[in-house]
Amino acid sequence: MTMYFECMLDRRVELLRMVAHVGTVTAAAHALYRSPSGVSRQLQELAKELGVELLEPEGRRVKLTPAGRTLVDYADATHHRWEETRTALVAAEGLSGLVTVVAHPSAVTSLVAPALRSLEDEHPGVELRIIEDQPPQSFHRLITTEADICLAAVEEGVPHRNDPRFDQRELAREPIDALLPSCHRLADKSTLALRDLAEESWIIPAPGQAGHHEVLTACQSAGFTPSTVHYAREWSTVGMLVQATGAVSLTSRFAPLPNTGAIRMPLDGDPAPARQLILATRAGAEGGPIVTAMAEALDAQAASE
Repeated sequence: MTMYFECMLDRRVELLRMVAHVGTVTAAAHALYRSPSGVSRQLQELAKELGVELLEPEGRRVKLTPAGRTLVDYADATHHRWEETRTALVAAEGLSGLVTVVAHPSAVTSLVAPALRSLEDEHPGVELRIIEDQPPQSFHRLITTEADICLAAVEEGVPHRNDPRFDQRELAREPIDALLPSCHRLADKSTLALRDLAEESWIIPAPGQAGHHEVLTACQSAGFTPSTVHYAREWSTVGMLVQATGAVSLTSRFAPLPNTGAIRMPLDGDPAPARQLILATRAGAEGGPIVTAMAEALDAQAASE
Protein backbone atom coordinates (compact mmCIF):
# COMPACT_ATOMS: atom_id res chain seq x y z
CA MET A 1 0.00 0.00 0.00
CA THR A 2 2.87 2.39 0.67
CA MET A 3 3.83 4.73 -2.15
CA TYR A 4 4.70 8.37 -2.57
CA PHE A 5 2.55 10.70 -4.65
CA GLU A 6 5.16 12.49 -6.73
CA CYS A 7 3.44 11.06 -9.78
CA MET A 8 0.31 13.08 -8.95
CA LEU A 9 1.63 16.49 -7.92
CA ASP A 10 4.76 18.52 -8.47
CA ARG A 11 7.13 17.26 -5.79
CA ARG A 12 7.69 20.85 -4.71
CA VAL A 13 4.03 21.08 -3.76
CA GLU A 14 4.63 18.08 -1.51
CA LEU A 15 7.47 20.00 0.12
CA LEU A 16 5.18 22.97 0.71
CA ARG A 17 2.56 20.67 2.17
CA MET A 18 5.06 19.30 4.68
CA VAL A 19 6.24 22.81 5.60
CA ALA A 20 2.62 23.71 6.29
CA HIS A 21 2.38 20.63 8.51
CA VAL A 22 5.50 21.18 10.65
CA GLY A 23 5.92 24.96 10.51
CA THR A 24 9.56 25.30 9.44
CA VAL A 25 11.61 24.49 6.37
CA THR A 26 14.21 22.73 8.53
CA ALA A 27 11.65 20.44 10.17
CA ALA A 28 10.08 19.66 6.80
CA ALA A 29 13.48 18.79 5.35
CA HIS A 30 14.19 16.50 8.32
CA ALA A 31 10.82 14.74 7.94
CA LEU A 32 11.46 14.16 4.23
CA TYR A 33 15.15 13.22 4.63
CA ARG A 34 16.30 16.22 2.58
CA SER A 35 18.56 19.19 3.17
CA PRO A 36 16.99 22.46 4.39
CA SER A 37 18.85 24.42 1.72
CA GLY A 38 17.51 22.12 -1.00
CA VAL A 39 13.93 22.39 0.25
CA SER A 40 14.20 26.18 0.51
CA ARG A 41 15.63 26.46 -3.00
CA GLN A 42 12.89 24.31 -4.55
CA LEU A 43 10.13 26.25 -2.81
CA GLN A 44 11.64 29.51 -4.06
CA GLU A 45 11.71 28.08 -7.59
CA LEU A 46 8.06 27.02 -7.30
CA ALA A 47 7.01 30.48 -6.07
CA LYS A 48 8.92 32.14 -8.91
CA GLU A 49 7.31 29.90 -11.53
CA LEU A 50 3.83 30.56 -10.14
CA GLY A 51 4.48 34.27 -9.73
CA VAL A 52 3.21 34.37 -6.13
CA GLU A 53 4.65 34.30 -2.63
CA LEU A 54 3.93 30.99 -0.90
CA LEU A 55 5.46 31.49 2.57
CA GLU A 56 6.06 34.40 4.90
CA PRO A 57 7.98 34.56 8.20
CA GLU A 58 6.14 34.35 11.51
CA GLY A 59 8.66 34.63 14.33
CA ARG A 60 10.96 31.61 14.11
CA ARG A 61 8.46 29.77 11.97
CA VAL A 62 6.84 30.36 8.61
CA LYS A 63 3.21 30.49 7.58
CA LEU A 64 1.40 30.09 4.31
CA THR A 65 0.40 33.15 2.37
CA PRO A 66 -3.17 33.13 0.98
CA ALA A 67 -1.76 31.77 -2.29
CA GLY A 68 0.22 29.13 -0.42
CA ARG A 69 -2.87 28.07 1.52
CA THR A 70 -4.86 27.75 -1.71
CA LEU A 71 -2.17 25.51 -3.19
CA VAL A 72 -1.92 23.31 -0.08
CA ASP A 73 -5.72 23.02 0.13
CA TYR A 74 -5.72 21.84 -3.48
CA ALA A 75 -3.00 19.31 -2.69
CA ASP A 76 -4.93 18.04 0.35
CA ALA A 77 -8.08 17.59 -1.74
CA THR A 78 -6.13 15.78 -4.46
CA HIS A 79 -4.61 13.40 -1.92
CA HIS A 80 -7.99 12.76 -0.36
CA ARG A 81 -9.50 11.87 -3.72
CA TRP A 82 -6.56 9.62 -4.59
CA GLU A 83 -6.84 7.77 -1.28
CA GLU A 84 -10.54 7.16 -1.94
CA THR A 85 -9.73 5.87 -5.41
CA ARG A 86 -6.93 3.61 -4.21
CA THR A 87 -9.15 2.30 -1.40
CA ALA A 88 -11.80 1.35 -3.94
CA LEU A 89 -9.19 -0.46 -6.06
CA VAL A 90 -7.87 -2.38 -3.05
CA ALA A 91 -11.41 -3.31 -2.01
CA ALA A 92 -12.02 -4.78 -5.45
CA GLU A 93 -8.94 -7.00 -5.13
CA GLY A 94 -9.62 -8.19 -1.58
CA LEU A 95 -7.46 -8.13 1.54
CA SER A 96 -3.84 -8.42 0.44
CA GLY A 97 -0.64 -6.42 0.25
CA LEU A 98 1.76 -4.58 2.55
CA VAL A 99 0.32 -2.53 5.41
CA THR A 100 2.62 -0.42 7.59
CA VAL A 101 1.45 0.48 11.09
CA VAL A 102 3.21 3.15 13.18
CA ALA A 103 2.45 3.18 16.90
CA HIS A 104 3.83 4.42 20.21
CA PRO A 105 5.72 1.88 22.38
CA SER A 106 3.03 0.78 24.85
CA ALA A 107 0.52 0.39 22.02
CA VAL A 108 2.96 -1.82 20.10
CA THR A 109 3.46 -4.20 23.02
CA SER A 110 -0.08 -4.38 24.39
CA LEU A 111 -2.32 -3.74 21.38
CA VAL A 112 -0.64 -3.89 17.99
CA ALA A 113 1.46 -7.05 18.36
CA PRO A 114 -1.42 -9.24 19.66
CA ALA A 115 -3.84 -7.77 17.10
CA LEU A 116 -1.43 -8.40 14.25
CA ARG A 117 -1.12 -12.06 15.10
CA SER A 118 -4.88 -12.53 14.88
CA LEU A 119 -5.10 -10.38 11.73
CA GLU A 120 -2.39 -12.34 9.94
CA ASP A 121 -4.11 -15.62 10.86
CA GLU A 122 -7.44 -14.35 9.51
CA HIS A 123 -6.03 -12.60 6.42
CA PRO A 124 -2.88 -14.43 5.27
CA GLY A 125 -2.62 -12.28 2.15
CA VAL A 126 -1.82 -9.20 4.25
CA GLU A 127 1.83 -8.45 4.96
CA LEU A 128 2.25 -6.32 8.07
CA ARG A 129 5.14 -4.05 9.02
CA ILE A 130 5.49 -2.20 12.32
CA ILE A 131 7.28 1.08 13.02
CA GLU A 132 7.61 2.25 16.64
CA ASP A 133 7.30 6.03 16.73
CA GLN A 134 5.36 8.83 18.39
CA PRO A 135 3.71 12.09 17.35
CA PRO A 136 4.45 14.27 15.55
CA GLN A 137 6.83 11.97 13.65
CA SER A 138 4.23 9.20 13.32
CA PHE A 139 1.91 11.62 11.51
CA HIS A 140 4.79 12.75 9.29
CA ARG A 141 5.05 9.10 8.25
CA LEU A 142 1.38 9.10 7.24
CA ILE A 143 1.88 12.20 5.10
CA THR A 144 4.92 10.75 3.31
CA THR A 145 3.14 7.36 2.99
CA GLU A 146 5.85 5.59 4.95
CA ALA A 147 2.95 4.32 7.06
CA ASP A 148 -0.68 3.52 6.32
CA ILE A 149 -2.12 3.41 9.86
CA CYS A 150 -1.10 5.36 12.94
CA LEU A 151 -1.96 4.44 16.51
CA ALA A 152 -1.26 7.28 18.95
CA ALA A 153 -2.21 8.71 22.30
CA VAL A 154 -3.80 12.15 22.13
CA GLU A 155 -0.99 14.37 23.34
CA GLU A 156 1.17 17.25 22.20
CA GLY A 157 2.13 16.73 18.56
CA VAL A 158 -1.14 15.06 17.48
CA PRO A 159 -2.93 17.11 14.79
CA HIS A 160 -6.30 18.66 15.52
CA ARG A 161 -9.22 16.29 14.96
CA ASN A 162 -10.49 18.54 12.14
CA ASP A 163 -7.20 18.42 10.22
CA PRO A 164 -8.33 17.63 6.64
CA ARG A 165 -5.29 15.49 5.86
CA PHE A 166 -6.19 12.74 8.33
CA ASP A 167 -9.09 10.64 9.45
CA GLN A 168 -8.91 10.10 13.21
CA ARG A 169 -11.18 7.80 15.17
CA GLU A 170 -11.31 7.06 18.89
CA LEU A 171 -10.04 3.60 19.73
CA ALA A 172 -9.89 3.28 23.51
CA ARG A 173 -9.24 5.09 26.77
CA GLU A 174 -6.01 3.93 28.38
CA PRO A 175 -6.10 4.27 32.19
CA ILE A 176 -3.17 6.00 33.88
CA ASP A 177 -1.74 4.35 37.01
CA ALA A 178 0.59 5.60 39.73
CA LEU A 179 3.99 3.94 40.06
CA LEU A 180 5.20 3.66 43.67
CA PRO A 181 8.19 2.06 45.42
CA SER A 182 7.25 -1.14 47.23
CA CYS A 183 8.07 0.46 50.61
CA HIS A 184 5.84 3.50 50.04
CA ARG A 185 3.48 4.47 52.86
CA LEU A 186 0.50 4.10 50.48
CA ALA A 187 1.60 0.83 48.90
CA ASP A 188 -1.07 -1.19 50.72
CA LYS A 189 -3.95 0.84 49.26
CA SER A 190 -6.13 -0.62 46.51
CA THR A 191 -6.49 2.73 44.71
CA LEU A 192 -5.22 6.28 45.06
CA ALA A 193 -6.35 9.75 44.13
CA LEU A 194 -3.67 11.63 42.20
CA ARG A 195 -3.83 14.45 44.75
CA ASP A 196 -2.62 11.95 47.41
CA LEU A 197 0.80 12.21 45.74
CA ALA A 198 1.00 16.00 45.77
CA GLU A 199 3.77 16.10 48.39
CA GLU A 200 5.90 13.37 46.81
CA SER A 201 9.07 13.64 44.76
CA TRP A 202 8.41 12.82 41.11
CA ILE A 203 10.07 11.20 38.12
CA ILE A 204 8.65 12.45 34.81
CA PRO A 205 9.71 12.60 31.14
CA ALA A 206 12.06 15.46 30.32
CA PRO A 207 10.72 18.64 28.68
CA GLY A 208 10.23 17.96 24.98
CA GLN A 209 9.78 14.20 25.47
CA ALA A 210 6.48 12.43 24.94
CA GLY A 211 4.47 12.40 28.14
CA HIS A 212 6.04 15.43 29.82
CA HIS A 213 3.16 17.79 29.12
CA GLU A 214 0.57 15.12 29.92
CA VAL A 215 2.03 14.38 33.38
CA LEU A 216 2.16 18.08 34.24
CA THR A 217 -1.41 18.60 33.04
CA ALA A 218 -2.73 15.62 35.04
CA CYS A 219 -1.03 16.81 38.22
CA GLN A 220 -2.12 20.40 37.76
CA SER A 221 -5.71 19.22 37.21
CA ALA A 222 -5.41 17.48 40.60
CA GLY A 223 -4.33 20.77 42.17
CA PHE A 224 -0.55 20.60 42.34
CA THR A 225 2.66 20.89 40.33
CA PRO A 226 4.93 17.85 40.74
CA SER A 227 8.26 18.33 42.51
CA THR A 228 10.51 16.69 39.93
CA VAL A 229 13.79 15.11 41.08
CA HIS A 230 14.62 12.94 38.04
CA TYR A 231 13.73 12.95 34.35
CA ALA A 232 13.22 9.58 32.65
CA ARG A 233 10.85 8.05 30.11
CA GLU A 234 11.82 4.41 29.45
CA TRP A 235 9.71 2.01 31.52
CA SER A 236 12.65 0.06 32.95
CA THR A 237 14.53 3.24 33.88
CA VAL A 238 11.51 4.83 35.54
CA GLY A 239 10.72 1.66 37.48
CA MET A 240 14.29 1.30 38.73
CA LEU A 241 14.47 4.96 39.79
CA VAL A 242 11.12 4.77 41.57
CA GLN A 243 12.21 1.74 43.58
CA ALA A 244 15.71 3.07 44.28
CA THR A 245 14.86 6.67 45.21
CA GLY A 246 11.40 6.50 46.75
CA ALA A 247 10.01 8.96 44.21
CA VAL A 248 6.75 8.32 42.35
CA SER A 249 5.68 8.47 38.72
CA LEU A 250 2.80 7.73 36.36
CA THR A 251 2.54 4.90 33.88
CA SER A 252 -0.01 3.89 31.27
CA ARG A 253 -2.07 0.77 32.00
CA PHE A 254 -1.03 -0.84 28.71
CA ALA A 255 2.70 -0.34 29.32
CA PRO A 256 4.50 -3.51 30.50
CA LEU A 257 5.99 -3.05 33.95
CA PRO A 258 9.55 -4.43 34.26
CA ASN A 259 10.39 -6.47 37.35
CA THR A 260 12.02 -3.65 39.31
CA GLY A 261 10.08 -3.98 42.56
CA ALA A 262 8.02 -0.85 41.89
CA ILE A 263 4.26 -1.37 42.10
CA ARG A 264 1.48 -0.13 39.87
CA MET A 265 -1.44 1.50 41.66
CA PRO A 266 -4.78 2.33 39.97
CA LEU A 267 -5.89 5.94 40.27
CA ASP A 268 -9.49 6.86 41.00
CA GLY A 269 -11.29 10.13 40.41
CA ASP A 270 -14.16 11.51 38.39
CA PRO A 271 -13.00 11.04 35.78
CA ALA A 272 -10.03 8.83 36.58
CA PRO A 273 -6.83 9.88 34.79
CA ALA A 274 -6.65 8.36 31.32
CA ARG A 275 -5.40 9.15 27.85
CA GLN A 276 -7.34 8.77 24.64
CA LEU A 277 -5.96 6.42 22.01
CA ILE A 278 -6.78 7.12 18.37
CA LEU A 279 -6.36 5.29 15.10
CA ALA A 280 -5.49 7.59 12.22
CA THR A 281 -5.12 7.16 8.47
CA ARG A 282 -4.75 9.51 5.56
CA ALA A 283 -8.10 11.10 4.75
CA GLY A 284 -9.93 9.01 2.19
CA ALA A 285 -8.37 5.70 3.25
CA GLU A 286 -10.46 5.13 6.36
CA GLY A 287 -13.06 2.94 4.65
CA GLY A 288 -10.63 0.47 3.12
CA PRO A 289 -10.94 -3.23 3.95
CA ILE A 290 -7.44 -3.51 5.42
CA VAL A 291 -7.87 -0.43 7.61
CA THR A 292 -11.28 -1.67 8.72
CA ALA A 293 -9.91 -5.12 9.58
CA MET A 294 -7.03 -3.57 11.50
CA ALA A 295 -9.36 -1.26 13.42
CA GLU A 296 -11.61 -4.17 14.36
CA ALA A 297 -8.64 -6.23 15.56
CA LEU A 298 -7.34 -3.33 17.65
CA ASP A 299 -10.81 -2.65 19.05
CA ALA A 300 -11.08 -6.27 20.18
CA GLN A 301 -7.62 -6.24 21.74
CA ALA A 302 -8.23 -2.93 23.56
CA ALA A 303 -11.51 -4.29 24.97
CA SER A 304 -9.69 -7.32 26.36
CA GLU A 305 -7.08 -5.26 28.24
